[in-house]
Parts: sequence; structure tokens; C-alpha cells
Amino acid sequence: MKQDLLQKAHLLYEVEGGHLQQLLERDETFSRLKAKLAQEERRLAKSDPKAAEDLAGARRLLLEMTRETCFKMGYLLAHNYPLEEVQKLEE
Repeated sequence: MKQDLLQKAHLLYEVEGGHLQQLLERDETFSRLKAKLAQEERRLAKSDPKAAEDLAGARRLLLEMTRETCFKMGYLLAHNYPLEEVQKLEE
């Protein structure tokens, strides 16, 4: 049972991953934060490369946390989707 749910979560993540990225890119808060971090990284790269590197690491961590949260949400959604329905989404 648990393996079946995990399989469904992985399938949903693969199928909906691109859609999720598009939604995040269109989200005003996410886009603004991403742009602000990139701008700050560029500014710091000139004067304090170590701080710029640390900020880039924080940005990567934030994106990884977002991705991980989405996967966990997919795992929860897998409880509500029959495996056959998920496989149809994949086609």
C-alpha cells in the first residue's frame, strides 16, 4: 500500500512538475523573491563574493524546500487519485 502511494506521488510529480514550475513563475510573490535574490547576488558578487555565494546557497535551499514541499503535497494527493487515473494523466 505505501509503495503504491509513493509510486503515485512520483508519477504525479513527474506529470505535474512542469505545470507547477509554470505556476510558480507566474506567482507574483515567487517571481519577485527570485528576481530580488538574483539582483542581490549580482550586487554582492562585485563587493563580497563569499556573501554572494552564501546567498546563492540560500536561494538554492529555498527552491529545494519548495520542490520538496510540492513532492510531499503530491504524496498526500496520491491518497486521492487511483493509480489508473494518474497513469492516464501521464499519457
